Amino acid sequence: MSRAGHVSTVFRRLAGLLLAVALLAGLPMLTGCAPKDRAVGDSWHAGTVPHDGVDRSDTLVALIGCPPTGDKDSDAGLDGRILASLKAERMKGYFSSAQSTGDQQDGVQDAVNRGVSLILIRQPGAGDWTPALKAARKAGIPVIEFAQSAKAWNPDPGRLYYAATVHPVDPAGHPHAPLLADALQTIVDDGPHARIMAVRLSADREGAEDEHRQ
Repeated sequence: MSRAGHVSTVFRRLAGLLLAVALLAGLPMLTGCAPKDRAVGDSWHAGTVPHDGVDRSDTLVALIGCPPTGDKDSDAGLDGRILASLKAERMKGYFSSAQSTGDQQDGVQDAVNRGVSLILIRQPGAGDWTPALKAARKAGIPVIEFAQSAKAWNPDPGRLYYAATVHPVDPAGHPHAPLLADALQTIVDDGPHARIMAVRLSADREGAEDEHRQ
């Protein structure tokens, strides 16, 4: 083999070795979206290494609406108040309406396809949520239940699939409860948080302040 041919062979082998190393180095990045044995956004522990979180203005929340439960909607306007509260705290969000549990689950899959930062589900309907929540977990997207009271998701799909339950409280009676946007940002950044959290809506706080000024 000529000297030029030998150099070419060595170069090709070296290039192949570097490519293999690069692929192996990138493998954890491709498969490490979901933490082991805990839900995305709920894996913080005492030994967690501090890191920079996502900028709030870059955070996109998918709000999945709840199916109607009767002739009268006691929560009329709540979806709008949630989105207004996020916007007031520089967080983007969009609403996905639902007439059934299936619609809610389709909304989760659409959110996964959009690559959102977090999925917020209002009162998840009865049914098998495992496939939809597995898709969000695989994509590394935290899922939060928005409930009306301090009760965890029932039936509980497990700590692998959703990070927390949040429920709204009266800002006047709970001045120290975190704002919804703050609680969601903590989960997006995988910071320490309770499994069930009372939250204040910025829209409710502003409305109360307007009434007080009048």
